[in-house]
This record gives sequence, structure tokens and C-alpha cells, in this order.
Amino acid sequence: MRRQFAAISLLCAAPLCIANGEVNTGTTQDEARLKEIKTTVWPTFYRSQDVDGLGRFLASTFVNIAPDGNVSTREAELRSVAENSWNPVNFRYVVKRIDWHGVNLVTVTGHGMSERTDEQGKPCLHSYTSSNLLRRTQDTEYGWQALSSHVSGIGCAPLKAK
Repeated sequence: MRRQFAAISLLCAAPLCIANGEVNTGTTQDEARLKEIKTTVWPTFYRSQDVDGLGRFLASTFVNIAPDGNVSTREAELRSVAENSWNPVNFRYVVKRIDWHGVNLVTVTGHGMSERTDEQGKPCLHSYTSSNLLRRTQDTEYGWQALSSHVSGIGCAPLKAK
């Protein structure tokens, strides 16, 4: 009886193992597209204050989670972009990892940095870490929509005078 139970358990579990192995990785093309979105497309919406483009990219249920845990809505994000210019010096974003949660859901985690002045007016390297949840949406311009963004580890390390 134990052997039959073990055999049935293995037969039932095998498809799950195979399915998980197949869906936990995206294609090289998918990952290249996600990196482009995170390093170029998404920042461009903010830099150019493109509220319409950002509005199409953010899912209707999008939330932004601040370092203190406060959550803001898509509408608040769009309003902020419309009202505040964003033009950091030498901004760059480096994707550190892409974690797949099936073929249509992914978390992109990375590190953003730019040159700024700190609260005392001294030059610094502003940096932060973010994780972003995106879902594949074939009927959208970029093939992906952002569901959420979480920013943490914000800092501004002093830069040496040039």
C-alpha cells in the first residue's frame, strides 16, 4: 500500500515539477526587453513628464511602495509626474536580477543612481534600490505593464569636488 501511495504521489508531482521548470524562465528576448523598459523606457516617461505614456504603461491597479511602507496609487504617481520635473544628472539604472513567477509575471530588481546635491548643497551620488512587479500584456505598447514598484535604500554619498 505504501509503495502504491508513493508511486501515485510521484506521478501526480511530476507534471508540477516539469511545469515549474518550464515557466520559471523567460527568453533572452524577454529579459532584454525588460531591461530596456527598466533602464530606458520607464525613466524616459519621468524625464519627459509623459503622463499619457506612463499612464498606458502603469496598470490601473499600480501601487508605489515608499521606503517607509506608505503606498500611493497610480493616480497619485501620474499627478506627481505631471507636477514635478525630474532631470537627474547622469542617471543610470542597473538591473541586478529578474525573477520569473510564471511566463507572464516578473520581478525586476536593480539599483538606480544619479548625481545631485544633498540637503547641505554639497554634491553627492544619489542611489536607491527598487523592485518592480510587471505582467506580460500583449495588447500594450511595450508588451508589459507595471503592477507595483518598491523603492528602498535611498542614500546620497558625498562626491569629491572636481
